[in-house]
Amino acid sequence: MHLKAKKALFWLIVDVLGGQAIPFAAFLVMARIISPGEYGAFALAMSFVGLLNIVLYQGLADALIRVETTDDKMLATAFWMNMALAVLIAAAVQLSAGWMAELYRAPALASALRWLSLLAPLQALVSVHVALFRRHLETAVLARRTFVGRVVGAVAGIGLALAGWGIWSLVALQIVQAAVSTAILWTASSWFPQIAFSWRHCKDLVRFGSHFMGGSIATALGTTVDSLIVGLFFDPKSVGCYVLASRLLDMASTVLLVPMRQLVMPVLSRAAGKPREFMASYESMVMPAFVVWMPLLVLLGAGAEFLIPTLFGQRWADAVGVLQAMSLTAFTTPLWFFVGQAMAATGRPEVYMRLAGVQMVLTSICVALGSLHSLTGVGVGWTVSSALMVPVSLSAMRRICGFECGEILRHASKLSVAGLVLLAGSIGVAHGEELLAIDSWITLALGGLVGVGLYLGLIEYVLIPGEISTGLRGVRELVSPAK
Repeated sequence: MHLKAKKALFWLIVDVLGGQAIPFAAFLVMARIISPGEYGAFALAMSFVGLLNIVLYQGLADALIRVETTDDKMLATAFWMNMALAVLIAAAVQLSAGWMAELYRAPALASALRWLSLLAPLQALVSVHVALFRRHLETAVLARRTFVGRVVGAVAGIGLALAGWGIWSLVALQIVQAAVSTAILWTASSWFPQIAFSWRHCKDLVRFGSHFMGGSIATALGTTVDSLIVGLFFDPKSVGCYVLASRLLDMASTVLLVPMRQLVMPVLSRAAGKPREFMASYESMVMPAFVVWMPLLVLLGAGAEFLIPTLFGQRWADAVGVLQAMSLTAFTTPLWFFVGQAMAATGRPEVYMRLAGVQMVLTSICVALGSLHSLTGVGVGWTVSSALMVPVSLSAMRRICGFECGEILRHASKLSVAGLVLLAGSIGVAHGEELLAIDSWITLALGGLVGVGLYLGLIEYVLIPGEISTGLRGVRELVSPAK
């Protein structure tokens, strides 16, 4: 990656850290006040609304990143198309709210959905602005937007939760956060939409954006359909516990994988048509993400039995087994997570849509089968669907890009060995609590340190010599001032 891309990655990481750490801190407080049942009903509402709103952030606006040149008329066309979509989405949510509440046996869901429909126009107002900032790799503004919006939203949500607003404190948090973020981006951007529309640009945007939008919807279904399916089999309390585990996994992927995925299309687009450069750039983004992803997920699963009751309270204990099962995606997710964006970078967004559709189908089947067994079975189903996506995605890369997967699979197998050693070391130290009566927090910290030490040492000196030191040099370049 060139220096500007590395700087953009740095601010993307800051962006997602703020976007995850602040809501997580807010939820740590609110989880002690709001019941799992209330959170489950809210999560169902957000799954439905978020699924529809995904087209505003990914699709037409993302087409602006891929095109070679843009002009004011094209940007205005994309903006007004997104605003029209937002109105349709808000109307669809309003009309279906009552039916959704009956389907999931959660009366509060109807009113929550109607208020959350306001998120559609708020997100449409900034979709083009976000795409322009990403196109020019100006991600510092996005980080500032995220930080301020999340802080203000968290303050509002916690205050209302303490005042006894229950589910409505969660709804208000989302609306306040979106409104503040919109104000910041409009203030920071020099672009203002014209009152103009071009049918030619509309057709161009739809030609690329429709495939990307379809892929985005399918991807969103793949990541939210699990909650909607769980709601059909279990009560809102169980949904709340499941979504808590899923949210912790999603937080890990958002912090470690999503920043890199957001750079895949703008970076690889420049290498399209240059197979060697394309493959080298792709591997340089995937493998460092894998190295960091593995220990975090392994430790999250190993410590779940202690972390969830301690941080969120005993009434969330049903989330433990789910998180332990889902943490096994440590061994598979990075191998397929970036492939769809890479396909879009080559000018083949329809492949991205197909892969996302396959993911949606696999997730739906595996989660539904798991739901027939238990809540933990749903987590197992999610992990199985992730494993099945690996051969599907890599075969698409090889067929379309001529991408040789042997090297990346060899690296992944070595990282998996190191991950198993990390797990064994962490569990071994954890058993010292029973023998030595050491405080649980100390045991958890020691187990993590020993496991991570074994993991890093094994990679650096035995399995992939020099991998860690090379990564550290890259981090120093990332945070050092540009010359």
